[in-house]
Amino acid sequence: MFDLDGTLFDAWSVAREAFAATFRRLRSEAGIGVDLPSEAVLRAQLGKTYAEMWAALLPGRELALYALADAWMYEAELALIRQGKGRLYPGVPEVLQALTERGLPLFIASNGREEYVAAVIDHFDLRRHFVDLYSAGRFRTATKSALVAKLRTTYGLASGLMVGDRKSDVDAGRENGFLTVGCLYGYGDAAELREADVTIEAPQELLALPVLAGRG
Repeated sequence: MFDLDGTLFDAWSVAREAFAATFRRLRSEAGIGVDLPSEAVLRAQLGKTYAEMWAALLPGRELALYALADAWMYEAELALIRQGKGRLYPGVPEVLQALTERGLPLFIASNGREEYVAAVIDHFDLRRHFVDLYSAGRFRTATKSALVAKLRTTYGLASGLMVGDRKSDVDAGRENGFLTVGCLYGYGDAAELREADVTIEAPQELLALPVLAGRG
């Protein structure tokens, strides 16, 4: 199963502009006197649940404000995706096609909104590769581990791979009995992904993993 942002989709390709637009609206429409955080701070939020992200960016504020900010963020991201400004990581379409041809059941497990995940997958015509798209927004899960547990139980998965770029992805895989692949090209660094069973520096490296190489 794949995480989405930082694993298949370069979320920063739309998040940068979307964050800027959201903070402008926070100032002009919500009357919140907040400046746009640094790029490093913003990038560190990618892959988190919306509650975790906005609690870090707007500490001490009400949950209703987090929900409003996230709705504005989603609106901006969706518009940018439809304008063609988002991008997949190089090699992702080819890797997914190769895994599909090997007969592997593929899933998305993302902390994003249900609509956001669907928009990215459909914009790049990737839905045909996936059995199902699991998201925190769809199932209201508080952690990636809980989301993966629901997927594992629903589909009766006894084994598999969890591929992602954040510690939450690695933890989710390990806690559910799956092998884990840490994506160093995403938003987590080597220290964050140190507990992954294996790390990769490009999507294409997945195809050479022994657990997958013999399939098909």
